[in-house]
Amino acid sequence: MVIVRLTGGLGNQMFQYAAGRALADRLGAELLLDTRAFKHALAFQAYTRRSYALAPFSLRARLASPADLKNWPLWVVEVGMRLGFVRPLFRRWHFESAITYDPIMATVQEPVCLVGYWQSERYFIDVADRIRADFTLRQPLAGANAGLLALARSDRSVGLHVRRGDFLSLNDAAQVHGQCSVDYYRRAIALLRERCPGCRFLVFSDDPQWARAELPLDASAVFVTGNDPSPELDLALMSACKHHIIANSSFSWWAGWLGYSPEQIVIAPAPWYASPNLDARDLAVSRWQYISRV
Repeated sequence: MVIVRLTGGLGNQMFQYAAGRALADRLGAELLLDTRAFKHALAFQAYTRRSYALAPFSLRARLASPADLKNWPLWVVEVGMRLGFVRPLFRRWHFESAITYDPIMATVQEPVCLVGYWQSERYFIDVADRIRADFTLRQPLAGANAGLLALARSDRSVGLHVRRGDFLSLNDAAQVHGQCSVDYYRRAIALLRERCPGCRFLVFSDDPQWARAELPLDASAVFVTGNDPSPELDLALMSACKHHIIANSSFSWWAGWLGYSPEQIVIAPAPWYASPNLDARDLAVSRWQYISRV
């Protein structure tokens, strides 16, 4: 049995699921999803309050029940997250030791509970096709989104994501992540137009007014709105685009990663984090083009 603790928004939960699923596949084990963090006070400090977001996807896992978790107490998570030196005492738990790739994951055995973010494709690259299949929607896009999907699948579509929101309004998030500048987007748009003449942009943002006012786009650009309560719909549309300009967010990362094709162009910001103390080398995807975010 592999249990993975889910925290954060949709993009973070996807990384956690993918790492847990890849480990469970290696071990031939069942994967259980621990969603207690969304009801636990620790999860709400300094960050945007989140809820379980993976239900719309075709996952190979089930939600852990209270009976499943009776021998996996939350106090271990609290102590392990606060006091790293005690983690070896909790032998059935595997805590992420840093934001870079953890090679110990290749030797982890069951039963185990994973606690961390696991933000690197290195954890699941060997089962990439399976993970992409897991993140297909259980229900097809309908209504206006079905029409947008046809546009996204056209030959010269570009999914462009602007993340502002809590990266701007919450001090902790601003210090860790920060904003991609408007100059980053202007350079990225110019690069895409140079490499893909006649491309058409589909713009996804938590601040569409800012995007409309600041981005140098023509009248052919489509600003996708109305899916705020269901971010998986925007993710499905973004990932269906042929090319991508992404923000420094895990949600954005997954749009680029799920949309892989040999011809795909992905332009991504560097450095990924605003904080100089954070190392994003294992979050980076080698086939993407990174340009300055300032």
